[in-house]
Amino acid sequence: MSATHWSSGPRIYNIFPLLVGPLPRWTPHLERAQRLGFDWLFTNSFHYAGYSGSLYSVKDYYAIDPRLVDASAGPPMAQLSQMIEHANQLGLKVMMDLVINHTAFDSPLVMEHPNWYKRRADGKPLHPSAKDGDKKVTWGDLAEIDNAGSPDRDRLWGYWLQLTEHYAALGFRGFRCDAAYKVPGELWQHLIEHIKRSYP
Repeated sequence: MSATHWSSGPRIYNIFPLLVGPLPRWTPHLERAQRLGFDWLFTNSFHYAGYSGSLYSVKDYYAIDPRLVDASAGPPMAQLSQMIEHANQLGLKVMMDLVINHTAFDSPLVMEHPNWYKRRADGKPLHPSAKDGDKKVTWGDLAEIDNAGSPDRDRLWGYWLQLTEHYAALGFRGFRCDAAYKVPGELWQHLIEHIKRSYP
């Protein structure tokens, strides 16, 4: 039986954090990805989740969800950094989700930057929704960001750039643009152009 010949392009191994558990336990999965011939590791959102517990309901972008932290293994960000370093040693570049179309409804950003969010007629944050066949599904645990029309757009976009730069500096070499169609193309272009200046 002949060996598998991969086509050119990224070969991405996906880890869903809650299935794997605390970051120090990721090592066997990284090693499996390397043995199978993958050259990228993609992790779904790992940030501190809000009330619902969904990792895509981000409460704090600069904190690791406690379910992914081993309390005996040092500071959470150090655990993340060590995972990235180990992946790199195995020849795996690491990619993360960039979730910038919504936050958790209980994120401090909702109170700190009310102009960053879409609002209902009563002034409360708008919950994002999508069509599922003939039904409309609304995610009540989320608050939708107004990346296109915010009156404070420059600071909002600056926040996303700072976030992206923070994780690029930590060692992430790629970003998956979550719900890309819900974010203005101009914002993606802004982030890509700026981040590539420091991390080509």
